Amino acid sequence: MSVDDNEVLDFEEEEIINSPQLGNREHIINGPIVRTLFKLAWPVMIGNTMQVVYNLADTFWLGKLGADSVAALSVGFPLVFLMISIGGGITVAGTTLVAQYMGSDNQKMANKITGQIFVFVMALSLVLATIGVLFNKNILHLMGAPAGILPDASSYLTIIFAGLPFMFSFFIFSALLRGYGDTKTPMKMVVFSAILNIILDPLLIFGVGFIPNLGVRGAAIATVFSRAVAGVIGIYILFTGKKGLVLSLDSLKPDFKEIKKILILGLPSAGEQSIVALGMTLLMSIVSQFGTIAVAAYGIGSRILSVVMLPTRGFATATTTMVGQNLGAEQSDRAEKSAWVSTGIILFLLTLLAFLFNLFPKAVISIFNSNPEVIKIGTSFLRIVGFSFGFLGIRFILGGSFRGAGNTVIAMLLAIIALWGIRLPLAHYLSINLGWGTNGIWWGMFFSNFITSIIAVIWFKKGGWKEKAIEE
Repeated sequence: MSVDDNEVLDFEEEEIINSPQLGNREHIINGPIVRTLFKLAWPVMIGNTMQVVYNLADTFWLGKLGADSVAALSVGFPLVFLMISIGGGITVAGTTLVAQYMGSDNQKMANKITGQIFVFVMALSLVLATIGVLFNKNILHLMGAPAGILPDASSYLTIIFAGLPFMFSFFIFSALLRGYGDTKTPMKMVVFSAILNIILDPLLIFGVGFIPNLGVRGAAIATVFSRAVAGVIGIYILFTGKKGLVLSLDSLKPDFKEIKKILILGLPSAGEQSIVALGMTLLMSIVSQFGTIAVAAYGIGSRILSVVMLPTRGFATATTTMVGQNLGAEQSDRAEKSAWVSTGIILFLLTLLAFLFNLFPKAVISIFNSNPEVIKIGTSFLRIVGFSFGFLGIRFILGGSFRGAGNTVIAMLLAIIALWGIRLPLAHYLSINLGWGTNGIWWGMFFSNFITSIIAVIWFKKGGWKEKAIEE
């Protein structure tokens, strides 16, 4: 290809990415890959950041009431996280199917899947909400919740479970729009919801004017109300078709063939998130054997890791959309190239961050805690686990690629291998059996990230994932 040919190609790509007349599909299947990935990824990063702020707001304001209020919130969090895992996991099927139907330029089926996802996930949310409202106190008993915080914890969960359909409706809206190629609209709704929650929290927790002091219940009401507003607006947007996808009454008639497809794609993702949550709980139990200082250092390291993973999650979501739409458009080579480009970007970014953290590890840890022992253990965390950030990023991005293709089972298996097959047994063996202490746990994390990244690359290169999840 001549220099002039390259200049023409660059000009055409500029026209595609900047033209307001062309839809998201054109950007994704014909636009420049790097810029399109960034365009899809950055709103997801902002949305995930606001989600962290959302969660911190409840903890911050309840902390003003005392330790019991925070404990009441914390003891029920595993149940809340489980619900989020189920709802978020099932709606991944919507992202995959809408992406592939839009890639194949089949708007009719994309709209039909929109209706089927809505019907199934909302029905599921009502079932889970009923179980949660009726039995959350019994579940808290089984979890060993202290009697002193049980009434507040149960009140909090009752309100949260009652609002589950609103939470799930927003999951539906976000997943479908992301599959369509619109990541900005869900981001705007998350930002709006988070700000509303931050405003409502102190008003409802402490009371003001005619609003009574509701304590822990106030935090739950603020969460449900802010989610409800975002969820209702999201469903309204789908019903009006303002953002491309249309949720019509005709599409709401259950089609069990499509619902089966949703289950096949969605259940592994829901299972993946739930299994990971349980595995992380067990990893904490290993860390806990080395005392509160070790727990504090691990907590700080985990917070740093969660920040590091924000760009990774953004690019993983962007990759899911890119792979899904390009496979739908019969462009498997471009789908594969998109995945490798995204992997390269994240590997570079996270490796750069690892080097930066290793230049000033003590300074980074001391931002969160000044205890010398915490800083010492936390520094080891950054120096050992830090250099596996890039490997973890590889697994996340390729996992997003598998989801975009509809191979959610592969993504689930990678997560299970990483956590249950390698990290947990290796962390236990190195730290306790070999007496490496907390460093053994950190090395267990390092090797789990390193080994599963290699497995993910080998699995991806085999190419069997390129088979579409939709039928022509």
